[in-house]
Amino acid sequence: MIFQKKQYIIKDKKRQFLDFIPPVSILLGGLIFIVGTVLAMVWYQTPKGGYQFFDQFFSELGLRNNYTAILDNGGTEFRYAPQNPELFNISLFAAGTLMMFFFAFSFRQMRNANRPSTFFLLIASLSGIAAGPMLIGVGLFDLGYPGDVFWQEHGFWTGFLYIFITVTSICWFIMLLSSRDLPYRKTKWILFDYLFLLVLVFLTIINLLDGMDLVFVKDIAYLNTYSVETYQKSIAYLFFLYYGLIVGVRLTKTKYDNTPVIKGIKVKMKDEDKDGIFCTGCGELNP
Repeated sequence: MIFQKKQYIIKDKKRQFLDFIPPVSILLGGLIFIVGTVLAMVWYQTPKGGYQFFDQFFSELGLRNNYTAILDNGGTEFRYAPQNPELFNISLFAAGTLMMFFFAFSFRQMRNANRPSTFFLLIASLSGIAAGPMLIGVGLFDLGYPGDVFWQEHGFWTGFLYIFITVTSICWFIMLLSSRDLPYRKTKWILFDYLFLLVLVFLTIINLLDGMDLVFVKDIAYLNTYSVETYQKSIAYLFFLYYGLIVGVRLTKTKYDNTPVIKGIKVKMKDEDKDGIFCTGCGELNP
């Protein structure tokens, strides 16, 4: 029987190409998302005027055609498409694609000696990868898309996007909290990670409950100061600020890939096999 002890250490030597994919992709994705959506708000113009941050949905920035929206109270409202909707939509395409690269390759850097922590990291990574196509879908199937099946509805992509963001943030938080021998965690600024993730998880859960008509933001004291449209934008910006700036910058500055190094291999074998034991990897006789 072979017993292997894995040790996760910082490797100060030259990093591999794969080590740069997570930080570069999420930094670039976060920058594109934030700058692209802010510019879309600045340049937004319809017969009703400019973009109202606290009263309009985020997705209205990417509306390609005018349409009549059905309100919660059963009424209707005519909404105009802005002049440059593709600025918003292309920002979502790029950010969603780069998100998939980040979560796909960050696993090798963030895994650690605690198995439950690595398990939650795996779930967070898979959920983060799945959130990428959902973000792309939000831009592809806009609010006024003339689809006649459920998967062409804007709400389908938006709903699953927030579900995956919630799962990703919860699992990432548990991963960090339970991690062991993780160089990323060995910083006094780790409290900022916990704070960002707790706020992000809280807002995403409230947003999901509001979307399912279970708990309404307008009925919650203190939160009802702002509309659900405001919180949806806040969630999106918090997500890319955290993973894009905090996680991305730290992975860029930390010179390690955190690949496990096997240390101390013990072999249990029969007495008749002990005459010739060879050193693994060197080929020398080791009586």
